[in-house]
Amino acid sequence: MTPADSTPPGFYKGVGLAAITAGLWGMLPILMDAALTVFHSGTVVWFRFTFAFLFLFIFLAWKNGNATTILKRPPLAGVLSGACLAGNYYLFMEGVRLSSPSNCAVVIQSAPIMLVLIGVLYFKETLNRMQAMGFAIAVLGFTLFFAEQGRNAVEVGSYIEADLVITLAALLWALYMALQKRLQDRFSSQDLNLLVYGTAAVFLFLMVDWRDFAAPGAVGWVLIVVLGINTLLAYGCLTEAIKYIPLSLISVIVALNPFLTLMLMQVVPALFPEWVRPETITLMGFTGAAIAIGGVILVIRYHTKPASKVMPEEPPS
Repeated sequence: MTPADSTPPGFYKGVGLAAITAGLWGMLPILMDAALTVFHSGTVVWFRFTFAFLFLFIFLAWKNGNATTILKRPPLAGVLSGACLAGNYYLFMEGVRLSSPSNCAVVIQSAPIMLVLIGVLYFKETLNRMQAMGFAIAVLGFTLFFAEQGRNAVEVGSYIEADLVITLAALLWALYMALQKRLQDRFSSQDLNLLVYGTAAVFLFLMVDWRDFAAPGAVGWVLIVVLGINTLLAYGCLTEAIKYIPLSLISVIVALNPFLTLMLMQVVPALFPEWVRPETITLMGFTGAAIAIGGVILVIRYHTKPASKVMPEEPPS
């Protein structure tokens, strides 16, 4: 048997789908920054969840003939997970507003580490030596990145506030995943997504500034619809990728998305200065980001746990 023959069926398709998810998430903070020139944070995140809920509701109704089963008697853990994800999306968007796309893309990578800690403390999972090394490497990388960003920030206070906000967003995502873990054996992923999207849209309803829809212009509408489509495509590709390759490999691939954000932010602000703000990241910042993400990948890669349908350990945003 040749090496090519030993490749599992669908392996490259799975890798490609995971790479698409990473690409979509890598572009996400930049699209958010552009959308903030037209809309408020609450408006954008509410629209994303509402768009995703309506699309998925129609799809499930067409596919299964009934999309309301989980909505009639929603589990409390599912409602709480929707509230956590709503908070995660909103705070991440605020982090983009207060700092920059690259800063958010890197700092939010602390979420998988928090999830592993919750697994150790709550689910009694074990922390192995490679994970401990990953923690240490990630802390070093985050420290270098924070120091560089603070030194180059025009408003240091805003960046500190942003990092606190993004860290809280990461914690909410970890709580969301922990709650999802309790539900995965009882409900399908699509049903859980429908409940989470709908719950989040309800929680965020009062955060909407309806004046934003008065005259957003063609570009504004394109941006907010693209953000809604981004959510659906990213999770659609993620769900399909799980069918072909292990979760551990998917997690590593999607954890690379901040590198795309960092690279795009070297070009996009120059091409669209009226939509995306420029940012300053030195060699130390890039080095810190690379070290931090490397540490996170170690933590994810060597996280041993029972096989389940839980989504990869990468924060949705």
